[in-house]
Amino acid sequence: LLVNLPENASFSLSDFVNMQQSHIRTRSSLLQGKNIEIKHAVDDLVQKLTSYRLEGSVDSVPEKDISKLHKHYNHFMYQSLLHSAKNSMNSLKKRIGSRSGTGILNASRPFFEVDVQLMPPHVSLSPSLDDIQECINQSAQAILSCYKTVVDWDYSETTEHQRPKRTFFERITKDIELVRVALLLTGCIQGVRNTVIEYLDTFSKVCMYE
Repeated sequence: LLVNLPENASFSLSDFVNMQQSHIRTRSSLLQGKNIEIKHAVDDLVQKLTSYRLEGSVDSVPEKDISKLHKHYNHFMYQSLLHSAKNSMNSLKKRIGSRSGTGILNASRPFFEVDVQLMPPHVSLSPSLDDIQECINQSAQAILSCYKTVVDWDYSETTEHQRPKRTFFERITKDIELVRVALLLTGCIQGVRNTVIEYLDTFSKVCMYE
């Protein structure tokens, strides 16, 4: 996972965002390192294939087949990165609030530190639900920005020196399924908004009676 999600810890919003950004930077460096290792391994394989001396009239490996080999392993690298993004976002969404009702208010160990502020006749949360959602949005953005540092080594007709360097970020963020997961994550607090309002109403009623 690209995110750090302790099971038995609660965080302030700023601490959570800082922790995720730091953890994701570390994971990003790891991904780029593995990415380079795989690229070099594929290059070594191609070098072995093209340098092998064939007997008789057997043709050498066609350039188009070499290109297919590169694209084959590049596609697997892309799929691995895509799964890492989806799994990280889904895990973050699950940790924040599951369908079983263990959300930010009634979990055995709440994910975020939230206080109820009583200023009769007003009752509010600190931080607010909007602040919590913004914290989650920043974490989602940090997950996606991780791929801006992972260089895409897809091969084309141009030479390596002519090819502008690009990263996997553009390809990954165009995936429709990932966009759906990101939208669900960046709107996950909406699912508990009514529950929170009902919870705060109980304090409002107490204040009225007093």
